[in-house]
Amino acid sequence: MTKILIVDDHPVVLEGLTTALTNYDSVEIVGAASDGRDVLQEVQSLRPEIVIMDIAMPHFNGIEATYQIKKIDPNIKVIVHTMHSYREFLVELMKAGISGYVLKQSPLSELYMAIEIVKRGGTYLAENASEFWANQGHAFTGGGQAKDPFDLLSPREREVFQMIAEGLAIKEIAKLLCVSPRTVETHKYRIIDKLRMPSITDWTKEAIRRGFMQI
Repeated sequence: MTKILIVDDHPVVLEGLTTALTNYDSVEIVGAASDGRDVLQEVQSLRPEIVIMDIAMPHFNGIEATYQIKKIDPNIKVIVHTMHSYREFLVELMKAGISGYVLKQSPLSELYMAIEIVKRGGTYLAENASEFWANQGHAFTGGGQAKDPFDLLSPREREVFQMIAEGLAIKEIAKLLCVSPRTVETHKYRIIDKLRMPSITDWTKEAIRRGFMQI
């Protein structure tokens, strides 16, 4: 039995996937989470073999959650299950360490096939993503290209970036992260310095472009 943790901020999707995947004898759903921050606690306590994760979630997106999961246990596999077919997200996702990429529009059988491939150590990419990776994957290796300024951000700065882009006030963010407003302000100015992006409007556009938020 493959232990699966499902992560999605839509309760209907969580319930539907849980019900559907339990019909497969080789799959055991050990838990579910609706937020990228919650998933880290679930991973720590449940130790799933595979995490099925959406990208766009409030406060802490699936890309950042994947980075953190890999720090907790690099053997845990992550399959992104998303409505986004924007191929430019793929390099960021692969850098985070995903093992699979399946569109929600695809039949459940494709997600199950991805689970079977990934648990055996393989990588499964939806057809459009696979074609893109075959043509553009060299960008992932660097190839002499300029470093992405976003890579300079710490995990906490990435959280603060997304929350500010979502329109949360400094005091709200401080409460969510259990830190002082002054600490959040410090993170904010460090982000501005690293990204050279002082406008919050530009932050929001960048968060949407990277798939951290939905329009």
